[in-house]
Amino acid sequence: MIHVGSRSNPSVLRLVLIVITVMVVVVYTMISLATGDWLWFSQEFSETPRAVAVHCHGETINFDPGSYHFKALNDIMNKVMSGRKNWDSLTLSAETYQDYLTDPQMVAVEFFYAAPLRVHSGYKFYSNVDDLVVPLEGRHAQTNAVFGQNQGTPTAGALHVESTTPFKEYLKNQKICLVELNNN
Repeated sequence: MIHVGSRSNPSVLRLVLIVITVMVVVVYTMISLATGDWLWFSQEFSETPRAVAVHCHGETINFDPGSYHFKALNDIMNKVMSGRKNWDSLTLSAETYQDYLTDPQMVAVEFFYAAPLRVHSGYKFYSNVDDLVVPLEGRHAQTNAVFGQNQGTPTAGALHVESTTPFKEYLKNQKICLVELNNN
């Protein structure tokens, strides 16, 4: 029986739960402050661009909102970007970007957003992008990279998604651009 003013017996289980809770809160807060993103753990990506362009072997094909291909490519982008993503320091250079636009051996899909957006990840470097570039053939295509730009200036590094094959399959099946299908 517990009397007023007396102490209850210490509980090891209660202590362990308190320590674990405090550690989880501290780790979450530290990562959130380091990344500048309180939703860094979210893998979901659900954005709608203002325009989509396919740079196909030196020619650019633009898709406006409301078109069937615009919606389909945006759906693919949201699905691809909603999965696991890894960041590394591989950065899009101005020369490589120009090659995506003009080189007859390169293919890329580009998504233009009306306002800068945050791609949730555990990396601070990939925030405030208004343009996402996905190489499908040529330089960096084999790495499944997604490059970000802000007002035409590349951001630091690239996010690597599990696969860009859904883009390639769609472009080839819809006869938008003849891309080479491979296993990445």
